[in-house]
Amino acid sequence: MLPSTLLYPFALLLACTVALAQESSTTTPISSTTTSTTTSATSTPTTDDTTPDVHLRVPQLHVGRIELDVDNLQANLNLKAKVASLVQVNAGVAVSIEKVNITISQVDAEVELVVRLGHLVDIVNRVFKSLDLNPLLIDVINDVTDVLRVVVGAVDGLIGSITQNGNVLNFLIDNLGNIVQEVTDAAGAVTSTIVGDFKQNMTATGAVKQLADGLIEKTFSFAPLNALVDIVFNEAGQVVQATVQKKGGSGTTTTTTTTSPTPAPTRAKRHGRAVHQEL
Repeated sequence: MLPSTLLYPFALLLACTVALAQESSTTTPISSTTTSTTTSATSTPTTDDTTPDVHLRVPQLHVGRIELDVDNLQANLNLKAKVASLVQVNAGVAVSIEKVNITISQVDAEVELVVRLGHLVDIVNRVFKSLDLNPLLIDVINDVTDVLRVVVGAVDGLIGSITQNGNVLNFLIDNLGNIVQEVTDAAGAVTSTIVGDFKQNMTATGAVKQLADGLIEKTFSFAPLNALVDIVFNEAGQVVQATVQKKGGSGTTTTTTTTSPTPAPTRAKRHGRAVHQEL
């Protein structure tokens, strides 16, 4: 029999052990249920934050039949022999395949495509906010557009335009020195034809300007439309660029020809009497 000094500590230790066992057995199902509920509650909001604008998902992919035909397949043989520590032999034969035929059929797939334009809307909103904060940007954009129009007009080289039989005829000079006639009919269709060049149809005015890299700019006159054309030549005498001079900073020269009507009768006075005179 144990002495009383050891009996009380032993009983106290046994009681604590039983209490801990009962507490662990009763709290285990409660902790498992709380874990499952918190997991389902916190897993939902993360999907919206990571969803891209364009999302492609293939939920199901099914392959009905896959056939693999192999002709003339040779096996691989490895031989390893060892006698104590005196003799060791390794021999091998590689595999050889002459023909392989693979057939895959009955493939079914479901594809889901989701496009979200949230980022595009944000970009447009930022542009409008920038214009609201900086209204001068609109004027700058308009100035750039005007500059581009002037450059495009110079590159196109419009010499002038006339109207003939209800059609608009535009005469242009290209970068090879050719005179191009563009005819626009009433329906809006445009037809381009080369009708001459600067050598045959233009006259040199004598104005010459020396440019960089050995280039020379000469001015020619096109009398039918009263236009001046600057043509740039390289050292070999080849045409590099041709542009039409602008008069007074305005646009290209435009000439319109119309049929003159019969002039009205004029009235002259002779000796105090009105006399009708027709031209």
